Amino acid sequence: MGDRFQGLDPAAFRSALARFPSGVTIVTTRSASGTLHGFTASSFAALSLDPPLVLVCLDRGADCSPVFMAAERFVVNIVTPAHAELAIKFATKGENKFAYGAFEFNESGHPLLPDAAAVIHCDLEHVVPGGDHVILIGRVHDARTGSGKPVTWYRGGFLHLGESAA
Repeated sequence: MGDRFQGLDPAAFRSALARFPSGVTIVTTRSASGTLHGFTASSFAALSLDPPLVLVCLDRGADCSPVFMAAERFVVNIVTPAHAELAIKFATKGENKFAYGAFEFNESGHPLLPDAAAVIHCDLEHVVPGGDHVILIGRVHDARTGSGKPVTWYRGGFLHLGESAA
């Protein structure tokens, strides 16, 4: 899988990464058999404007990892404070994740959150290995914005924009 920490304290590494606030997304897809799948990701970024590409990182050990690596399309939902509990559900193994949210479906039948801060529809362009994760690179074919503000993840908890960090 790659080099282990080689002298780096894993707890110190996690603690350092927790000091970087990041956005929170719920990424969804529909398998070839029609089953809905999703996960929460804070490792999401724009990759390119031309062509329009984004990336999101997925733990190789996630139950949905094989489905996303084989998916033709996926949807990135940028989470608002109203979705914080739902984001926790999507970060939990074994949960019936879609039982908790008010999802709608796009023309391809992929689930999306209609009240998300933004919804980005992607075709899977590449899957790149990255240690214990894979990097899903998506070519954006549609994007829309909502009226809500995004929520961030900081030091193991949600931080709403405009709040003071501890």
